[in-house]
Amino acid sequence: MLHRSVARLLLPLLSLVDRRPKGAAAIAAAQARILRRIVTQAAPLAVGRHFALDRLPRDHRLTEAFRTQVPVSSYGDHAALIARVGGGERDVLFRGAALALAQTSGTTSAGKAGERYIPQSKALLDHHARCGAAALSRIAACTGSGLLDGQMMMLGGSTALTPNAHGIPSGDLSGITAMRIPGWLQPYYEPGLEIALEADWERKLALIAKRCANRDVRLVSGIPSWCLMLFERICQERGLTRLRTAWPELKAFIHGGHAITPFLAGLREHLAPETAMLEVYPASEAFIGISARPWQLDEKAPPPLELLTDQGIYLEFAEEGGERVVGAAGLEAGGLYRLLLTTPAGLVRYQLGDLVMGVAPGQVHFAGRVKARISVFGEHVEGVHLDGALVAACAATRAQVAHYHVAPVLPSAASTSGRHEWWVEFSKPPTDLRTFTATLDHHLRSQVLDYDAHRAGHQLLAPELVVAPTGTFHRYLAATGKLGGQHKVPQAWNDRTIADGLDRCSHLAAAVGATP
Repeated sequence: MLHRSVARLLLPLLSLVDRRPKGAAAIAAAQARILRRIVTQAAPLAVGRHFALDRLPRDHRLTEAFRTQVPVSSYGDHAALIARVGGGERDVLFRGAALALAQTSGTTSAGKAGERYIPQSKALLDHHARCGAAALSRIAACTGSGLLDGQMMMLGGSTALTPNAHGIPSGDLSGITAMRIPGWLQPYYEPGLEIALEADWERKLALIAKRCANRDVRLVSGIPSWCLMLFERICQERGLTRLRTAWPELKAFIHGGHAITPFLAGLREHLAPETAMLEVYPASEAFIGISARPWQLDEKAPPPLELLTDQGIYLEFAEEGGERVVGAAGLEAGGLYRLLLTTPAGLVRYQLGDLVMGVAPGQVHFAGRVKARISVFGEHVEGVHLDGALVAACAATRAQVAHYHVAPVLPSAASTSGRHEWWVEFSKPPTDLRTFTATLDHHLRSQVLDYDAHRAGHQLLAPELVVAPTGTFHRYLAATGKLGGQHKVPQAWNDRTIADGLDRCSHLAAAVGATP
């Protein structure tokens, strides 16, 4: 077919957009160029005046002046400017008008308050497209052009975009980017735009399974937990037990959205060992990183994420628990940092709310969300520690996890000590629940000094495991209007808001026979 011939010619050219500065000096130089460009373009606009970018030097002093004179910001610091852009005003955060408003997932919000809109400029949408092309280039370099002999499944949120009162399309970033898939790639795209528009997650899964169960799918992209749901539906449609039997030519899996390690056991059941895996780190605000190399399922964990330091965004890292801020070139192995973004769409030193663990200059591991940690008692347990504990417990008991959440149990009149409560929905239950819970505790005590100190001092009792009936987490997400796509239940929360919601939904799930 003509489109396949064209695609085979164009696929190798994607490597041209995968610019990868190597070494601290090259990374710092690329980032300095990008910062100068962003500041120069933003300085005369409302955002430039708001953050005093127009007062910064434009020479070799810029990076230091930017870091010392411009304050770290949050969504609230941009809210008034974003509202002006959403109202159709031009030349506020960037030149021209917004092409779209990307609704963030609200992952770390217990309710609707977490839903915010990030204006998308042409420069930012072009940035997303280049970075997506870079990811496809890296995976294709590993798998070869055989990807183009079949279809590519992109499992995201609804692609339906709703114009706001001023005519600006609004919706999930996955929907915004789906509308911009290059013409030469559109014939490969699954599940197709019509099904991708479907907002009802359960109906969407059913439609995808019916359409694609017998198709030759070569690449799948999406959040691991949601992809596992799709794999189960495809197997049900075909009367099979493993996805690799239904899609024998599946060569690649691009994953992101949350840590993959708790879901590796399930993925190993469904995917062939030689499947090329690639982690991506996209957000509505910017596309931040891609696996330094493709990896395979027989590895214990993904390789580091390589930060996209030459793709139009400026990255800074605020040392957690300290005052030091470094650029991408200054990352140190083992350091825990809060991520700050400055983008061509007008975000300035913006706290994304994510934590990353430094690996080397320009390389990190995602370490969780700032709010999705648990430290009610001063135990300082991050998302990356919770994931590690869950992996260890699954390995010790041959369990597989579909979803999990950790909440505090506060001291009461009956007990002056608190504890962690683990809500876990299993796709394959552990061989022994006590061993599972004990392994969670042992891993955290061995990895987190403050947790161990609180356990030794009896401020924290041993964790408690709550086995959630199948469908509990789906019901909770549906009740909060966040079922499917890019949404997920936070790993942890410092109060019982989410745990109490899961408790209510668990009774519903059990009452109807554990069906979502």
